[in-house]
Amino acid sequence: MEDLYSTTLKNLEKTFFPYLSEYQQFIDFHSIRKMKQVTKNKRSIRFDLHINEVVEMKTRTILDMYWDDILITAVIPSSRPFRATIELYSDSKEILIARLDINEDGKMFSPTYMKEEFARRKALRDTFSEFSMKLFAYLNSYIEYGSKKEQSTTDHHEDTLIAEEFNSWEFPYLERHPDLQEKWIDLKERTAKQYKRIEELDIEEKFSLETMVDRDVPSFIESFESLSSINKEEKKDDLLKAIEDLRLFIEKLERKEEESHSQSFEKKKGIISSKYNNSD
Repeated sequence: MEDLYSTTLKNLEKTFFPYLSEYQQFIDFHSIRKMKQVTKNKRSIRFDLHINEVVEMKTRTILDMYWDDILITAVIPSSRPFRATIELYSDSKEILIARLDINEDGKMFSPTYMKEEFARRKALRDTFSEFSMKLFAYLNSYIEYGSKKEQSTTDHHEDTLIAEEFNSWEFPYLERHPDLQEKWIDLKERTAKQYKRIEELDIEEKFSLETMVDRDVPSFIESFESLSSINKEEKKDDLLKAIEDLRLFIEKLERKEEESHSQSFEKKKGIISSKYNNSD
């Protein structure tokens, strides 16, 4: 019934307003009607939206999509000076029919270009502007969700791989000695943190940390666990000394990491001072 009503309106417009209905050769009347429903919150913009491609750049994200067979390209900035831009193309021919930019206050889209058949109708300009704002709001959420999901998945995958690397660090003997177990857990967590940034280390430190995690510590644990119960207790001090040696190595890496952060901060502070302190 709704389709019949829409078709009737379409035919009436063509019959009684032929000059003003010329836009229908580029965008179907039904699509315009759906757009109006979106702007009035009577239809979700997601229903007819199919995102084909997302290109993430440093300062903005570009999306190509179809909405109810209308080709749309959107540029969503992640920082200034770029502004959000939405371009609408003919559904049957890839002809640009409208380009809209968001205003300075970020609350409204205004046409910077409209094909003559659309520009002569203020109602269409308003519909495009309001529709663009709805689309922009949805795409912003879409990009933010996708970014968080991707980052979360990447971080989770990396954390899982690192956790697997430390499976061989399980130390059954320490489970009966809470004081030693606490020291070992602390060392293990701090080592994992440094292992996560292993690509930032000097070549010698990188090699040392890799062999420590993958070979030396697992081999040490295996040799200690092979001792008899009596012998283990006799060599408890040697075990403490080994844990201390490992801790000192990790502390050295932590100090270098902090020094690197401090140097980076001083460099950034110098840039700020030189660029923005014009008091001299």
